[in-house]
Amino acid sequence: MGAIYTSTAFREYAKAQVAHADILLTKHAESGLSLCRCGRLHPCDEHRHWLEMRTHFRQFLVDEQHSSEVRQPCPPNPTQSDPSRPYDLG
Repeated sequence: MGAIYTSTAFREYAKAQVAHADILLTKHAESGLSLCRCGRLHPCDEHRHWLEMRTHFRQFLVDEQHSSEVRQPCPPNPTQSDPSRPYDLG
């Protein structure tokens, strides 16, 4: 059952949930005087809920963010039969 969390489809779903949460967090942002844009005290229940949802789904995208930062392996060292290797380094 753990494979679903690493599937491409689930990552796309998690990205969509984070994007949806961001939109709703904007709608429930503080408008001033400790009030939410919906008129309730900030943070309202909606704001708290979508903050938790965004945090929840972001945890599944952490591996994806780090995988793009991982360095690719270096090419192997040239061998003596490699024509691109200078003779004076042999």
